[in-house]
Amino acid sequence: MGASLHLHPGDHVGLVGRNGSGKTTLLRAMLGELPPDAGHIHRRSAARIGWLPQQAVSGSTDTVWSEARSGMARLNALRDELEAAQRAVATDPAAADRLDRATEAFRLAGGFAEDEKIGEVLHGLGFRPEDWHRSCETFSGGWQMRIALARLLLSDPDVALLDEPTNHLDLEARSWLAGFLARAPWAFVVVSHDRWLLERCVTRIVEVEHKRLSSYSGGFSSYLEQRQLSADQQKTMFERQQREIAKLERFVERFGAKATKAAQARSRQNRLDRMERIDAPRATPRGPRFQLPPPPPGAQEALTLAAATLGWSADAPVLKGVDLTLERGTRTVLLGPNGAGKSTVLLSLAGKLELLAGRRRVGDRVRIGLFNQDLAATLPPEPSALEHLCGEVPTVPPERIRSVLGALGLPGDMALRPIGKLSGGERARVALAALVVRPCNVLLLDEPTNHLDAQTTGVLAEALCAWEGALLLITHDRWLVEAVATHVARIGSGGLDHHEGVQPSDFERDAPAPSGPGAPKPAAEAFAERKRRNRELERARRRLAEIEAEIPEAEAEVARLDEALVVAALDHVRASALSNDRDAAQAVVDGLYAEWEQLEEATEALQQPG
Repeated sequence: MGASLHLHPGDHVGLVGRNGSGKTTLLRAMLGELPPDAGHIHRRSAARIGWLPQQAVSGSTDTVWSEARSGMARLNALRDELEAAQRAVATDPAAADRLDRATEAFRLAGGFAEDEKIGEVLHGLGFRPEDWHRSCETFSGGWQMRIALARLLLSDPDVALLDEPTNHLDLEARSWLAGFLARAPWAFVVVSHDRWLLERCVTRIVEVEHKRLSSYSGGFSSYLEQRQLSADQQKTMFERQQREIAKLERFVERFGAKATKAAQARSRQNRLDRMERIDAPRATPRGPRFQLPPPPPGAQEALTLAAATLGWSADAPVLKGVDLTLERGTRTVLLGPNGAGKSTVLLSLAGKLELLAGRRRVGDRVRIGLFNQDLAATLPPEPSALEHLCGEVPTVPPERIRSVLGALGLPGDMALRPIGKLSGGERARVALAALVVRPCNVLLLDEPTNHLDAQTTGVLAEALCAWEGALLLITHDRWLVEAVATHVARIGSGGLDHHEGVQPSDFERDAPAPSGPGAPKPAAEAFAERKRRNRELERARRRLAEIEAEIPEAEAEVARLDEALVVAALDHVRASALSNDRDAAQAVVDGLYAEWEQLEEATEALQQPG
């Protein structure tokens, strides 16, 4: 690859690139699992590296809480020393110094707040308090990935290598993870196609393209702007140099044989020989785009569920009382936690799942296009993607089909490979391409971007926004929600809420409401309140320590100005200026004392049980 990457303490790096460009390979090389073909990888010998592969499974039989806590290796060692010191003091009072040192080390490492930190991480990743003491092996693979992620986040590594950490996370967990990583004091490299995450938690984007690494400061939007600017600049310089080369070559060709011009021709040939050639610009960073076929004429109210009960069994319905209408020209995103019933709603709208009660109305001349992850498994293995789509939609020109396949990440020869030899993600893109080349006036899409990189997700978003049919989209990609949605349908504890526009509350978890006067706060709410108070308390204590260091300096400045006033007593102009400075310095001292008193009162209040 010939790649260079320097990772410094505290660096937050997002690693992006087309699928198959080598991002995971680079992470494994950084981890030491793969030796480089050339060059070397230098790792600080004592560096603690945390690693989360794409298919991470905890594999533990411990409880979720115990498994998460086991990641805190340094803190666990300090706890062992503290417990040993406590036992030593019980038999030997002279060991009190050892106990003091152990207690202070444990405190500085956050030991007395470890339960709060574990709870924060588990809650943020979507585990309810009643799940914390369940065995890890009772959870599905997606939830076991969350357990492995929790363990890594609590391990306090020097460097964390995260390969697609959001793969099995819902919107709420993704939002929480972005905030946690943004505040992380340790360095990390994260491979992700989640543009919202990359916008909020990284300070640098590194792109893997054509076996090269290019680094861009800032988040994902800044990266796109810088990359486009760089490409435009390279194109301009390349074209300018090509014009210069052509001009020099014409002179050499025309006058090289003439004795009177031979010296000038040789000079120009030398310039050509010495010229450092600028590489031809690669394909435009924007990449290919596509448009969805215009929706055929049809009813304004395309699909409706009215007072519908949805599910697979009347004994255990998934949702009741669902009212939802998809209208032409609207793009509705269906949100809700994993397992809330989003796919059930989509299949019911599509007519693939019979209603348990209520009505489903289909508008006049409505043609429905449905995409879900199961479609990839139904594709025939023998034909190529191009052959299959040309056979499925013979009215669409092959050139357009190739353009759509290229825009969805299957360019050139990849479109000519037998479908059976494509990866699962590539087959999913073939299934998506088969859908978006067909004219329809309703699109029902269940996680269409699961196997798309960030750039291709942007291409799909543009196509959906330009389309004028009725869309229902299920996604855990917050950037895509905010880019596409005209309406949101959200499944929560109160059923399904359908409203216009995207609201911040659409990305928050439902918390159970207390019932009756004086009811205790729910576990999630109480935990959030405790976390808030502890955060404010820590902030107040830090500021108190800062003020206590600033007060002596501020008082020393007042004393210095008092001395200067004595010396300058006869110089009225200088004395007047010094007097003003002294008043300002005293105001600083007074302000620090006032702030100190307020913070002292605040810390006392925050330490009271609430």
